[in-house]
Amino acid sequence: MNSNCQTIKLSSQDPDHRDGSQLVLQQGRTGVAARLRSNTALAALAILVTLATLGMMLAFYQVVRGAVAQGESLQQVRNQQSAAFWRCNGVRGSIERDNCLRQADPKDSAGGAQ
Repeated sequence: MNSNCQTIKLSSQDPDHRDGSQLVLQQGRTGVAARLRSNTALAALAILVTLATLGMMLAFYQVVRGAVAQGESLQQVRNQQSAAFWRCNGVRGSIERDNCLRQADPKDSAGGAQ
């Protein structure tokens, strides 16, 4: 047998008529189980917080990416409109210039003739 293992019997008993050594052993198990449960809960909470943070960062990235794309397309439209106005202002005849400006104006071309 193992000579390093000692059994201690206590004379006091708990209400369930267990001896003291069984009571101490049972309390030790519940303490370890409670610590494991709390560590598991903390790890699960940490994982959930990490996932929520990553989700919010992904949503923020998509919003910023959409705003950048919208800004780029707006800048392209402004550049095209500016180039068209410069081109139309270079036309010699006033009727041709007015027709060119009407075609270059996105409000008139999208809305149609009145």
